[in-house]
Amino acid sequence: MQNTINTINTINTINNVDTMSNHALIHSDFQIREVEAVVRRDAFTTIHVHVPPYETNILRNLFGRENVTVFERVGKTTITPEQEYDRLCAKYGHEVVAKVFGEDDGDRLMEIVQGLMAEKDQSQDKPVKPIEVESKGGKKRS
Repeated sequence: MQNTINTINTINTINNVDTMSNHALIHSDFQIREVEAVVRRDAFTTIHVHVPPYETNILRNLFGRENVTVFERVGKTTITPEQEYDRLCAKYGHEVVAKVFGEDDGDRLMEIVQGLMAEKDQSQDKPVKPIEVESKGGKKRS
């Protein structure tokens, strides 16, 4: 009987550790890549914003696909995955976020964020390749 109780306590301890590590993972801040979006709001107003890649879908929904141009950027942004859905809802409104990502209380968005976090992990494993710069049209001075 005592062995059974010890086994149950051990299993509960292991489950609590797993739950805590997943819980800590979700509540942690993560660095993910960001992009630069140039948004043409009207004929006279153009804004530049740095956002996570998935946020461009909302901008395209609000301003039209033809009015949002996205450029890759070297920078990173810090997010907390669990709070990202709430952040987007506070910024753009629940209706807009639900229209873009679905009525699933952020489950689809969480999958996208986790994909970006996995992309980050894979990019850390790859060696950095130097960029070759070619000069054109310049004359050397002697």
